[in-house]
Amino acid sequence: MTGRLRRALLVAVATLGTVLAVAAPGAAATDPAATALAQGDAYVSPRVLGTAAAAEQAALAQLAAALRAEERPVKLAVVLGPVGAPSLQAYARSLAQDLGFGGTLLVTRRGGGVASVGPRSTAEMTVRLREAGVGAIANPVERLARAAEVVAVPLPDGNGRSWRPAATLLLLGLLGGGWAVAMGAGRATRRERRDLAERRARARVRLDALRAHAIGLAGFPGLPDEERRHVQAALGGYAEIVAQAAEARTPAAVEALDARIDEGLATLTGVAERVGAPHPRGDIFAGLCAIDPGHGGATADGVVDGRPGERVCPACEEAAATGRRLSARMVPAGAGAVPFATDGETPQEGGGPVR
Repeated sequence: MTGRLRRALLVAVATLGTVLAVAAPGAAATDPAATALAQGDAYVSPRVLGTAAAAEQAALAQLAAALRAEERPVKLAVVLGPVGAPSLQAYARSLAQDLGFGGTLLVTRRGGGVASVGPRSTAEMTVRLREAGVGAIANPVERLARAAEVVAVPLPDGNGRSWRPAATLLLLGLLGGGWAVAMGAGRATRRERRDLAERRARARVRLDALRAHAIGLAGFPGLPDEERRHVQAALGGYAEIVAQAAEARTPAAVEALDARIDEGLATLTGVAERVGAPHPRGDIFAGLCAIDPGHGGATADGVVDGRPGERVCPACEEAAATGRRLSARMVPAGAGAVPFATDGETPQEGGGPVR
């Protein structure tokens, strides 16, 4: 090899190295989830939830803020797929490392489970998520919100221990009730948390139905501008109520939001009646996907939980065609869970749910 050729080769190698070094950060920056989580605590991919992504991201950000106020920091992301990683779990680990985040990072996608990284071990978080039935929640945002409530914990102290639970029990004991009182308070707290989770899940499934009907009406041909403003107002109310439900600290506070959900549904019913579109009077889930009302309008027949003739959305129809078994979204009820359509919504003549 001549000296000139050797020098040319060395220059080419050096140039390639420079290009790769410059390109690497650019490649990482192309991940919108990484960009969003570097600036905030939530990300929802528009390629997963379309026009609803912004409202859903705002709702997750509110939940993250509420958990941060409890000293349980989280970052939450709904992504299309693991960017540059062989699995969602590997992607979550890489993302947490790149962000330098020490709290609980949770990532999910449309039809997958939840990848978790945080102060708890991956094995422990996986068990807790499985016990809570998180994987059975079809809506990815609701799945992520439930996962956060289940596994997010305070950051450990310098010795690697979380001090808040122990300090709370010790304080209760010192106040005169002893460990029996502490344990009783713990059971009451668990019951309230369970009731709060149930109320939130029920409110959320109704809110998802409201959003789906609003999006359907927004695409109704020839919708007048005045009616479109009513639909946009209902969508704006939806985003506010989702945030308020995430911030609520008692079951009663969540239940109090039902009136606003009913108001939004009534607004949409009025618009639909005036323009001659289908409307959700009576059963608010009518016309929506039997797998999950958050999927939107149903367009085809499918077999759901072994029942033929159920109406499903195009995405679920496509999933069924690949051999996937279709199961309805579940909401927590007592010690278990029930399909969303059997809990909290009973059609009545003249419209509106019976509670």
